[in-house]
Amino acid sequence: MGIIVTFFTTMFGGMTSLIGLFLARKATFSLAYIVIYIALTGLFMASITSLIGGLSSSAPSNGLLQAGLSLLPSNSGQCIGAISAAHIASYLFVMKNKLLNLKVKS
Repeated sequence: MGIIVTFFTTMFGGMTSLIGLFLARKATFSLAYIVIYIALTGLFMASITSLIGGLSSSAPSNGLLQAGLSLLPSNSGQCIGAISAAHIASYLFVMKNKLLNLKVKS
């Protein structure tokens, strides 16, 4: 088992170094940012879903909060996460463009 893991680790390391050689530095960093962003978006959606689930399970069964949460669809956590992630992505894109414009002008 250890030999297989070592083989795949070595193979993955070799492929990563080849990709790093052929791609420009900007493209490599952009890819890393995209992967990190996707991972953080998934984590954010999971945390929102767990918060909604925890809130609905801790609410009294005959309360207005429970009645309101029962009206939400089952994918409301994912929808809220996706909308929030889109807002964050647009904000980061605008800030990146502003920073690049400052760097070019300087």
